[in-house]
Amino acid sequence: MLKKIGLLISFFALSYFTFCQNQAKADSLRGLIEKGELEGEKELRVYYWLSSYSSSPEDVLNYANELLKLAETAENLEYKLKAYTNIGIAHRLMGDLDEALEYQFKCAKEAIGKEEFIPFMAEVYSEISTCYTQNGDSENALLYGAKTIQLLRGTSRKQELALTLLNFGYDYYLVGEYDSAMAYYNEAEPILEEIDMQVGLAYIIGNRALVYWKKGNAEKAKKDIMLAIEMLKPIGDTYGMADYYNQLSNILIEENAYNQAIEYALKSYDFATSEELKEQARDASKSLYLSYTAIGEFEKALNFQTQYHSLKDSIQNLETTQRLANLRTEFEVGRKQVEVDRLIEQKKSNQIIMIVGGILLVLFICLIIIIYSFLKTKNRLNRKLEEQKNSLQLLNSTKDKFFSIISHDLRGPVNTLSGLVTVSKIYMNEGTKEQTMDMIDKMEHSIGRLTKLLDNLLTWALQQRGHFPHMPEPLSIRFLLDDMTDMFQEMSQSKNIKLDYDLKGDFQLYVDRNTASTILRNLINNAIKFTPNDGHVQIIAEADHDKKIGVIKVIDNGVGMSEEKLQHLFKLNENNSTKGTSGETGLGLGLQLVYDFVKLNKGKVEVESEESKGTKFIITLPLSPE
Repeated sequence: MLKKIGLLISFFALSYFTFCQNQAKADSLRGLIEKGELEGEKELRVYYWLSSYSSSPEDVLNYANELLKLAETAENLEYKLKAYTNIGIAHRLMGDLDEALEYQFKCAKEAIGKEEFIPFMAEVYSEISTCYTQNGDSENALLYGAKTIQLLRGTSRKQELALTLLNFGYDYYLVGEYDSAMAYYNEAEPILEEIDMQVGLAYIIGNRALVYWKKGNAEKAKKDIMLAIEMLKPIGDTYGMADYYNQLSNILIEENAYNQAIEYALKSYDFATSEELKEQARDASKSLYLSYTAIGEFEKALNFQTQYHSLKDSIQNLETTQRLANLRTEFEVGRKQVEVDRLIEQKKSNQIIMIVGGILLVLFICLIIIIYSFLKTKNRLNRKLEEQKNSLQLLNSTKDKFFSIISHDLRGPVNTLSGLVTVSKIYMNEGTKEQTMDMIDKMEHSIGRLTKLLDNLLTWALQQRGHFPHMPEPLSIRFLLDDMTDMFQEMSQSKNIKLDYDLKGDFQLYVDRNTASTILRNLINNAIKFTPNDGHVQIIAEADHDKKIGVIKVIDNGVGMSEEKLQHLFKLNENNSTKGTSGETGLGLGLQLVYDFVKLNKGKVEVESEESKGTKFIITLPLSPE
């Protein structure tokens, strides 16, 4: 029932403790302000620590904003940058990720290129990584986490390095690289023991428990999570306890122990709502509505489902995701411009040095050297500028195309899901339990189709950026075909289409499992989509051992394609959309993935089609040498 409920317990929780969990000190500092005797840099310092020690995100924001005003008036860049960082932390804790990243990137832009702020940039990059982790963007989280570790290694800042290693390990956990996650946890643990940081050790135990869970050892995971919670209780880290209680609930849901799951999810929800932690409240709401649904308490389930969607929309949506991507692009453009400016300044310095040297040497020889050096430097600079310009244009073009696809292709599935929700509400009030459960099943399958679309979009974006993992391995064709036909059984039955396969002897391909599944998934989806009711979709697979290839044919008797359509079939073009026989929409992204992934697996794809008679896709992929 529950396959992808993640727990964002990472550096952002530790960051919250490190900067904000010392209310006693905050109260003491507030007394100094109330006396009205502070001035100059001492006042700036007191407001900085107030914004760092306060336990309420709203207090952090208020004191950091006051610090920013004082720093701007005093023209003190150091405290201005510290104010930006703490304002960003406050917004992140309140779930405003776009505002949080805007302040962190603003801080980075003003600090970059200034040697005295290089150590401070480690904190800024770490906070940027945390924001991307909280938004579910592991790629960018790993990018900025690596920058943080690079700056911290070899320094004496052991606490910051240990916490960043812990965060980096969790980002690897999110993308399913559990061994890498464990490696970073193991590197962080002795550092935390050396500095006797109990809260960090608690998170090491808790985050390792997540890996144990994913590797199938749920009992050890539950035991260690409870140990982590007990270690956090005397510290008063409600942020971490809320996350770990909800994680216990997720494990219990997986074990069908719904009453216990509700008990821990309610604890998480109470902590989250009392501390105004939107993300933890969102995750706890999801666990509660799943558990209440499972035990048949539908009114409570509906209340928490509504709460979950409300919190989810306020934290993360497509507009926020696009804005976060734009913030990174703007920062990278600015950083490259700093490098260009530095090159220009270097060029000017070289010219001055050459002129001074020319005065000391024979005029004729000096003149030749100056002209030669000048032209060489100028050409090198022009090439670098041109390469940077092309790189930025490609980045913007890819981003624009990606978001155009999202805005178009998500509209249909989301509208379908919205309609199912409306009908479900009617059935819950007026229909039978069987009708309600049937509608929930349809919603679940609609969500599955939407997830497949999102997977395609994300896969395409990663492949365009050159980061898509490709790990070929022996793969049974029977296993692959069984999985695909089972996945599309409901979709074919909804149109009364016969879906079957003819396997002429089992054999093994030597391909990447994920990309091979993507190839067949998209071909079968298109075949059903463009085949009318009562049609037939057939998959034929056979091995050609002489040529060492497997041949897979996906054949339908659907609407077919014209010759002109075939010429542009594997090109992504948002103005070339074609509706299916039941009104299904799409942009052809799936066929572009088919083409790219067949090439990636060293295969070939051919198409035969005739209008009104059907289409045949022929895929050849290498056989396993074993």
